[in-house]
Amino acid sequence: ALSKKLKLPLGPLEAEAMAVEVGVQFANDMGITEVMVEGDSLIMQRALNDLATPPSSVDAVIEGIKDSCADFHHIVFSHVRRQGNNPAHLLAKYAYGIDDCSVWIEESPCFIKQALIHDVMSF
Repeated sequence: ALSKKLKLPLGPLEAEAMAVEVGVQFANDMGITEVMVEGDSLIMQRALNDLATPPSSVDAVIEGIKDSCADFHHIVFSHVRRQGNNPAHLLAKYAYGIDDCSVWIEESPCFIKQALIHDVMSF
């Protein structure tokens, strides 16, 4: 898991695009080859799956994300409703209280464990 403070004034769409970019780069850095990126922005999901033209404010970021995906064996971009994205929401909220970045490898941050259990149980 990763939580990173973005030190730019961004709108929701731009913040989601930057979060996907950071997440994809993190997965690449970790050597992960099969990735599922979930987000609650239908605009992002459609643009990343080449189903719609991205808004100009995120076009360059989306193209960069797509270029970064070349190293993955398999990557899926899927849309989840906001209610189904609680662990990501909690990680984003956590970023408000840190200076730069927090990373958890082979463990889950204690503050999202209950949300992760809820996500698994709802399948």
